[in-house]
Amino acid sequence: MKTFVLLLVASSFCGNHTYAQDNTSSNQVDKTKLPIPKEKEQLFYLQRDPNKNTIVYTLNKKDGKIDESNPVNAYWILYEEDGERKDLSYIQRKFAYGIDHKKLNDNEYEIRLTSCKSIPFRLAYCPLSKQYEAFTSINNKPAIVESIFVRINGGSLFKPNVDYIELICKDSQSGQKLKQVIPMDE
Repeated sequence: MKTFVLLLVASSFCGNHTYAQDNTSSNQVDKTKLPIPKEKEQLFYLQRDPNKNTIVYTLNKKDGKIDESNPVNAYWILYEEDGERKDLSYIQRKFAYGIDHKKLNDNEYEIRLTSCKSIPFRLAYCPLSKQYEAFTSINNKPAIVESIFVRINGGSLFKPNVDYIELICKDSQSGQKLKQVIPMDE
């Protein structure tokens, strides 16, 4: 997990986006005030300190079907730059925010963030929502991933102090909100 966070932070500085500075020593964002993207074919999004720029993960279709060679697109919405959209850089795709995938069967994939292979998601059609979703398990319940938040509490570019990673999901049957906080080991 430490590698995951190190790459998330370090690769962020390799892109073409700015970092908002605030007057706090920890440079943390108020996650309750972060924008919530609503993109076409959106699966989930990832946000982290130190600003409100967001990585969005969307279903990638080709000729109306899931693109088997690349089922998920990932890109920035640069809220710090008037909502401009930017592709991830090569380093960001390969080492931090990109998606690795493995086809499980027709229209079902295992997907993982390239920097956090220990947390698998399953991309599959959900009959309740009538669309494709990214699923995980929280408290032994199948859950639909809505967002990921990485709390960084100071540190440096190559050695950030990460407090936790938070998965925000909803129960795939009841729609009830579920949250899993993954504390980072010291």
